[in-house]
Amino acid sequence: MLRISHHDLDLLKVDTKQNLTPWQKVYAKFGMSPSQLARALGRHRSKLSRALKDKKGLISGRDQELIFKVARELQVPITAQDVTPAAHD
Repeated sequence: MLRISHHDLDLLKVDTKQNLTPWQKVYAKFGMSPSQLARALGRHRSKLSRALKDKKGLISGRDQELIFKVARELQVPITAQDVTPAAHD
């Protein structure tokens, strides 16, 4: 279940009419602030903020590995679908 509010997405200037990007899905699943998530992943907050605002929000292989590692440690249910873009019709 995604734990992200429309208010959070508004703050990030995310168009909620479109599908969430992979970074937005991961952010929602972790349910923490961008700063907390960046710290947990060992990444810079600015990198995460840019990724959350990006229209595609693709996640690199190294970041995917970190996401899965931290998700296991924090018992956050992340799936392969969460870290890959949604299929377009």
